[in-house]
Amino acid sequence: MNHLNSILLEGNVVRPPEAKTTGGPSGQPLVVFRIASNRYYRTPQTKPGTWEEDTLYMDVLAWGQLGLKCMECLDKGMLVRAIGRLRSSSFVKEGEERPTVRFSIIAQHIEFRRRRPEGGDEEEVTLNASMEDEGGALGEPLVVYEY
Repeated sequence: MNHLNSILLEGNVVRPPEAKTTGGPSGQPLVVFRIASNRYYRTPQTKPGTWEEDTLYMDVLAWGQLGLKCMECLDKGMLVRAIGRLRSSSFVKEGEERPTVRFSIIAQHIEFRRRRPEGGDEEEVTLNASMEDEGGALGEPLVVYEY
């Protein structure tokens, strides 16, 4: 039985997506981008009328056609919602004894808003990876909501 490993994180793209190449015979496209997710809260020490802020930075990895579509559509500053599974990797930094653990999201579903060229309105777009293969096949973007 598989255990549940699912994450939904919403935030702003920190820098433009970056395409990476993978080794091996398959050579699946991999696109990596980082999002910053802000949480606002108050504590007893918070001044009236203000909020404390906590920012989480998380890498999002999008494979195959999903990654290529993210590369084409996403840009720095865009609000994006990434849904997928959480992955950890560990490595030892030079000069340190203990390994550093880094978490990232393996994207299965990406939502974002983009401006339409003709009217300047925004449309909400959803991109999905296929469940058939890990590389992910992608259909055309689906407009979820327009305003």
